Amino acid sequence: MTHLFTKTAISLVTTTTLALAIAITTNNLAHAAEFNFNWKGDTGYSAKGSFNYDTTTAPSVISETGLGATKNLQSLSISFFDPLSNLINSFTPVLNSVSNYGFLRFNFDSTTEQIFGPFDVGKDDEFPGDTWLNNNLALIDEGFSDEVLAKEFGFNNRDTVGTKQILDLSNNSVQVSKVPEGSIIIGLLTVCSLGFRLKQKSIQNPKSKIGQCYFTGIQEKFNS
Repeated sequence: MTHLFTKTAISLVTTTTLALAIAITTNNLAHAAEFNFNWKGDTGYSAKGSFNYDTTTAPSVISETGLGATKNLQSLSISFFDPLSNLINSFTPVLNSVSNYGFLRFNFDSTTEQIFGPFDVGKDDEFPGDTWLNNNLALIDEGFSDEVLAKEFGFNNRDTVGTKQILDLSNNSVQVSKVPEGSIIIGLLTVCSLGFRLKQKSIQNPKSKIGQCYFTGIQEKFNS
């Protein structure tokens, strides 16, 4: 009887904790707009990324340049791939509303949901492995008119000794797609549901550590 009461109590506490975590997360997402973007070069190199901002404070046109506190972007990340879809590198030029990329050029029209104008996203501290995607409008805006590309966009990388190389060119624009708000909540619910089921199994089988470890990870995720 005591064992049954303990299991019931733990289940109630667990369910309540998950419900509260989901409610808090849902509230935080209510005013956030998140988008994915991608670009592909003529020879197969590609870039994929995402960005988000607070819809309650952002204007219809979001423009960000250079280092320091951003005006509207909360985060901006990008990953670069070779023609075989192998990851070359990943960077987060904007984190917690602060840009760490000196050449950042980013413009987004929330009405048309399109990226436009000067574009320069990635990392370039002149170190080996630095990779970035930019266009001619960005080069002109940054004062590098003498480096105008043969095509509109260039996929750039620094080799093992830090020398700049252009790996791919294209007139393809950067494509944008909005992340459905519901998909984030559904994903969260799925993870929470799995964690709850594993926790229940660990209660039924105290020797099993899988459910306990997984649930601990979920709790830490909510607390972060």
